[in-house]
Amino acid sequence: MLYIHIQGHAVSVTNCGELELGSVRPRYIKNAARTLLQLYPDTFTEDFESNKRLVEQFTDVKTKKVRNRIAGYLVTLIKIGIAREAAESEEHGEELPEDLEM
Repeated sequence: MLYIHIQGHAVSVTNCGELELGSVRPRYIKNAARTLLQLYPDTFTEDFESNKRLVEQFTDVKTKKVRNRIAGYLVTLIKIGIAREAAESEEHGEELPEDLEM
């Protein structure tokens, strides 16, 4: 069992030996990124470099590779969230703010 400590929260991440097709990132990367996003929803942005520093600040990740993978997945999650918000607002006929227009 792998533990990643996120400022006062110990997130246990199990590395269950099951293989899933299409799983590009390990489950512990996804779990850590989602937990960080839940704990600090307004902190992370689409900028990889700033997310990288924030992951370093909020966690006890020892290696650059794991830190970078978590930061990269955070960027992906943020972009998915923005795209989802844009699609929902288009469905409801709402105008998009200029910074969300693609």
